[in-house]
Amino acid sequence: MYHPANDSLDMVIKMEQTDEEEVSFLVQEKANANIKLPVQLLYEDDGYYVVRIGDLSPNWEALAFDLYQENEEKETVNVDDVTSDSETDSTEEIDAHALITTLYSDQRKKKSEEGKGTKTKQDYALLVNDLEKDFVKKKMKNYEKAIKVEAKHKRQTQQEMNELQRDMKYQVQEEKADTESKIAMKKDAIQSSDESIQLYKGEQKSLQEKPKKLNGKEQDLVMK
Repeated sequence: MYHPANDSLDMVIKMEQTDEEEVSFLVQEKANANIKLPVQLLYEDDGYYVVRIGDLSPNWEALAFDLYQENEEKETVNVDDVTSDSETDSTEEIDAHALITTLYSDQRKKKSEEGKGTKTKQDYALLVNDLEKDFVKKKMKNYEKAIKVEAKHKRQTQQEMNELQRDMKYQVQEEKADTESKIAMKKDAIQSSDESIQLYKGEQKSLQEKPKKLNGKEQDLVMK
């Protein structure tokens, strides 16, 4: 985040969504919860929203930022700040009255950056493009980690199933029936792990071309 003026604040929000529902914002100072602050949508692109909050008190300390959507389906919200030297606290998603999430911004956690000047649409587009590149990198790492975790779980389950199969050699019929049931559950768990691994690999593959496209988009934006 940065302060383009003493009485305003810019925020960048990333929201994971697959529909085209409109969103709305409600922002209040913690110390003046009865006053709704004006919110201007500066830029929007592929789930990213750059908004400007106005009419802030000179010595404001904390904001409550409510993000709403027209439908009432729960959405996943990720928050990125305009600058890397600021912090924004976010609550978990709330599934009520189309309220997607509440974000809390604390001025005491920020460094003042005066004199930044007015940003253009191109500036916001480049900013969002950089944020998306970072987001894709993190997502790729998360998929890689998820694949390793799922593969480890599969190996452990396979080992447990092998041990159950060995134990069956020394069991009576009643014991074998119970063991067979446990083995069936292990097989289902292994199949589930296989399906998850394939899903993660598929998502990884779909993201592989994304960085190149984002780099190309950046070049196009710079050339404008």
